[in-house]
Amino acid sequence: MKKYLALLMLLTISLTGCGFHLQHETEVPARFKTLSYISGDPYGRLSRDIKELLRDNGVILADVNDVAKYPSLRIVGDSLDKSTISIYQDGKAAEYQLVLAVQAQVVIAGEQIHPINVRVFRTFFDNPAEALAKTVEQNLIEDEMYKQAAKQIIGKLKSVDTVN
Repeated sequence: MKKYLALLMLLTISLTGCGFHLQHETEVPARFKTLSYISGDPYGRLSRDIKELLRDNGVILADVNDVAKYPSLRIVGDSLDKSTISIYQDGKAAEYQLVLAVQAQVVIAGEQIHPINVRVFRTFFDNPAEALAKTVEQNLIEDEMYKQAAKQIIGKLKSVDTVN
């Protein structure tokens, strides 16, 4: 019994010592525990994912009119592009690469603007025999890409905090 307890303690110490964090855990610096969020599409997929992550991390979303008081996270733009990376023998696209690019800024009153750029890549196989399943699969992949982009944006708040 003591061996198992010692092994469990050793495993716990080694995981915490190497910087291991749970997959869904993102840390928001104390400086950004209250911030305003500005986006051209406040109800879009990316905005919903970012707001959810911010709320999960205990961030209070301030009114947009309080940008002089609190830092603001601004989504400047996002684009989702699809390009063919392989084709079938008959010349039809067999595999696509999806690229989600997001440009954001953290604006802190009295300081410079801190740009945040995120790119998320995924591949998508096109099966012409299953058109409906292909559409559903592509939507699931895109949803996952937006969630990943939101995590990366929130994660990059740490680097903005260390700049100052």
